[in-house]
Amino acid sequence: MYESITVVGERGQITIPKTIRDLEGIKAKDRVIVKIEDNKIVVEKALDKKEKEALMKEYFTKYSEIHKKINKEWEVVDKEANRFLDDY
Repeated sequence: MYESITVVGERGQITIPKTIRDLEGIKAKDRVIVKIEDNKIVVEKALDKKEKEALMKEYFTKYSEIHKKINKEWEVVDKEANRFLDDY
């Protein structure tokens, strides 16, 4: 973990220390997310458009396969339930 002290300016702005910017790959004009987590102010680099698209593609690919498997299992369960109910 790296830690540094910086000053809040009159307009509420802070400068992220160079060492932290370098470690996290934050460059001028990059977007950052500022949030409160566990009573702490957290600043993290926001994903760029390509990174977001890659994550979304990975997510939908993964979960579409899971969705297909669940649908197949439900078909089996449905057939078994119908067979069971037909016996009565």
